Amino acid sequence: MKHHFRQFLRAHRDSLTREEVAEKSARITEALISSDLFEKSGSLFVYLDVGNEVCTRPLIEHCFRIGKPVFVPVTKDGGMFFSEIRDFSNFVPAAFGIPEPANPILAEPDENSLFVIPGVGFDKNGNRVGYGAGFYDKYLHCRSFMHLVGVCFEIQIADELPAEETDVSMDSVLTETEWIIVEKE
Repeated sequence: MKHHFRQFLRAHRDSLTREEVAEKSARITEALISSDLFEKSGSLFVYLDVGNEVCTRPLIEHCFRIGKPVFVPVTKDGGMFFSEIRDFSNFVPAAFGIPEPANPILAEPDENSLFVIPGVGFDKNGNRVGYGAGFYDKYLHCRSFMHLVGVCFEIQIADELPAEETDVSMDSVLTETEWIIVEKE
């Protein structure tokens, strides 16, 4: 079931032009950096975008300018951890064409960490369809103390997505047109 949603939502996202991706990403970045959530966070755990994902480089560069620590994912042995970066030098291509720090050092988030998470699609209940490898779900499963913001373009929002017991839901979902706050039980 998720496979069909993944294909459909990815095709929508991939239909955007580079200009549309840049413009919509800029709106998402502006909404995020002007939020209290971002202002109060002590660190940012964020992905490095590839293809037509929401572009994170301007967000990361903003953090560099204001001195907010930035951590990016590193995949190894079927798992994922995060490593701090201080600039965009010294990266190597890794799995799925995603750049990773050449000399990563394991870092752990704390309750003041803000997570910005990619996805092929999200719904208004905070459910996420990722790329199918389960890296984020495995990593976040035992780390429920941070705020999780899923970022995507409006065309990647579905009314309802299938969720499995192992899926970790977002606390909010941010698009270029709205910030969806998920009501948790």
